Amino acid sequence: MNTLRYALRFLLRARTYTLINLLGLAFSLACCIILLRYIHRELTVDTHCVDRENVYVSRCQIGENDALVSSTLNGDTLAVDPSLVMQRSRVTLLDHDMIRYKDNRLQVNMIVADTTFLKLFRYQLLQGESSLSKPGMALLSEHLAHKLFGKQNPIGETFVLSTGKSVTVSGIFATPENKSILQVDAILSEMPGALWERMPMEFVRFVPGADIQKLNEAGKILRPTQVGDGSMYTFSLLSLKDVYWESRLLYRTSPTMCVSGNRAQLYVLSAMCIFIFFIGLLNYINLYAVLLGKRLRIYLLHRVWGAGFRPLFMLVYWENLVLSVLSLLLAWTVVELAQPFVNRLFDTVFTVGTFDVWVSLFLLVWLPLLISLCTVLRCWKSPLGMSLVCSGNDRKSIRLRQGFLFVQYTVTIVLVVLALFFHRHLNLLLNTPPGFQVENVIHANLVYESTDYASYTDESIQARKQRVAQIDEALSKCPDIVNWTAGLYSILDFDYTAEFQNAKGETVSLSQNFATPEFFTLFNLKLVEGKLPVEEDGFVVNRAALRALGYTSLEGATVLDLRMKEFVPDLQARPIVGVIEDYYSGHISKGVRPMLFMVSPTMRGDVYQIACQPGKLSQVIDYLRKLEREVYGTENFQYSLLKDDVQKLYKSDQQVATIYSAFAFIAIVISCLGLLGISLFDIRQRYREIAIRKVNGAMLKDLYVLLLRRYVGMLLLAAVVAVPLAWLAIHYYTADLVVKAPVTVGLFLAAFLIVAVISVATLLWQVNKASRINPSEVMKSE
Repeated sequence: MNTLRYALRFLLRARTYTLINLLGLAFSLACCIILLRYIHRELTVDTHCVDRENVYVSRCQIGENDALVSSTLNGDTLAVDPSLVMQRSRVTLLDHDMIRYKDNRLQVNMIVADTTFLKLFRYQLLQGESSLSKPGMALLSEHLAHKLFGKQNPIGETFVLSTGKSVTVSGIFATPENKSILQVDAILSEMPGALWERMPMEFVRFVPGADIQKLNEAGKILRPTQVGDGSMYTFSLLSLKDVYWESRLLYRTSPTMCVSGNRAQLYVLSAMCIFIFFIGLLNYINLYAVLLGKRLRIYLLHRVWGAGFRPLFMLVYWENLVLSVLSLLLAWTVVELAQPFVNRLFDTVFTVGTFDVWVSLFLLVWLPLLISLCTVLRCWKSPLGMSLVCSGNDRKSIRLRQGFLFVQYTVTIVLVVLALFFHRHLNLLLNTPPGFQVENVIHANLVYESTDYASYTDESIQARKQRVAQIDEALSKCPDIVNWTAGLYSILDFDYTAEFQNAKGETVSLSQNFATPEFFTLFNLKLVEGKLPVEEDGFVVNRAALRALGYTSLEGATVLDLRMKEFVPDLQARPIVGVIEDYYSGHISKGVRPMLFMVSPTMRGDVYQIACQPGKLSQVIDYLRKLEREVYGTENFQYSLLKDDVQKLYKSDQQVATIYSAFAFIAIVISCLGLLGISLFDIRQRYREIAIRKVNGAMLKDLYVLLLRRYVGMLLLAAVVAVPLAWLAIHYYTADLVVKAPVTVGLFLAAFLIVAVISVATLLWQVNKASRINPSEVMKSE
């Protein structure tokens, strides 16, 4: 108890250094806690699976196109030994499907699952039972149940699917606390005889120790898909814990229901977390070294009087423990206060859980222990005679403090350079025209029909055609609509690759798209050669595809669809009739894809792309809402503005730029706090030298140069080391990007000036105070 009281008394006596140390460590820990919570959430995706290590998802590849789906409806997709399989589940995704309860119609994300699914994935049951053993049963999420039924008991209630079939609610489940690749509002039991428009996903739980690599080698053998089109497929198995990082596969599987992560972004944030902790820790150790220098004589006198290692260690340990506890409490206060901003920044809601407790305990146990051991060992190994004289102002101590500060500023400049680069790259992405019209264009799903092909009859097919014709006619009559086109995908969504053959017999992979002539007019895609087929089908390519096929003009330019040739052996090559200007069909950093359009006068699909008269967006949306009410009896329909959809492509880039800017600023603050504490100690140690120089006629400018020279030199040296480190980080991060912001000298110069100006401003008030001291007062105190 006496040791704790002595530690508290000393920390209060040196309250300036204690406060600086406390704030620096607290800000560092707060940043690390925020980043660690996000990193932990990204690394624990689908942990509600009973055996995540041994559950795999089947990946089917047909030609150059792949997705996380089965290649068959009822047959066996995976050619594996049944003895290796413990459990197996098939799930059909029904994304943005329409359900109806009384007069209320909603779009929801549902899955049709077998009974094994709930054995593989644990969902907390809040009400009812979780059995899916009978057809026509459904489990609803708590959110959907409240949205459909309000406060009434949902168990036993029925709602109608888009297929026209009624489903009974048997249970309510809570959304898992961990992140999941599937965003599910409802889980439906299997429906015998259903023929869904989507292929199912397959989850397979293997016995521990199964040789998955060997199974994947066997999966490379081509097999028929058994769906009657003669196509061949290969399969492979992806671990459930790794699927989350396969953004392209998940997007192809379901753009709306499947959630993916960005592994590169996680690495960036992990590095940021390490850097911030490193800066905070160095700042803490450096400032504590100052405190140690002020007390080193006391510690060494304890040794002279016979004190052992343990009493000295306990004295230092209690001081560090008190500082660590206070810093951690302040850090959690900052975390809670910043929670609304953090939730928006990371687009998720963080709640206090077991992980937070373990992080806090880890920091409380190891942080004071390691720092105390380093401090006491340094004191214990110091020569008694030399240490009693130096008291922390010897050349070795000064160099050690300067070295720590140098490392802090090196890391800080690297972070600032990266923050500036990410902002420059983001500005490039946001300000580069995509090459097509984005203003006043609406992307809407206007057709909501059954997704079960088996539910259609001749009468229902005819009724569907009439509803679609009614929608098409209404769109054509609206004076506020300039143009519209319907299809299966929007201009940003389509990602299907096929192989084609040019006139020389060379095979080229192209992004294959399907469009109407209105598609090119609507998006103002410039025709640079040839014409658009209006009355008959034809091929149109962009400049990139024309180059990929080896042509310089349309003269003699032909193309043969190799996939179609499998069904029609005598199929002949067809001429390319038009060439359009290149445009970015996705994220700009991926560059321009070579695209081939199969243009037809008419095309059907649920996705409508509608160009409006300028200033008439709200009127058109109201018109579409009224149209949906007339056709389907509801005003609920999914729509978005193409301009917003383009912005969403860069959501991850905006997130990284904002995070780096925020934490780079905090890194500067922490480094400046360390600089403030170190300079406060060092300059005060030189008061006598300053007084003597003033007596000998030194001018203010001479004193400014004397006191600032060491720190400015350290900043310059830190910049020299930081520049290649930052360049390497940018180089590796952008290695796979086709379009990226340039790395210029101005980028590094701006980062150095930002850090230098803030740091020098931190020093100036102390230097100004020291340069104006009264030499006689200093001499008296000495």
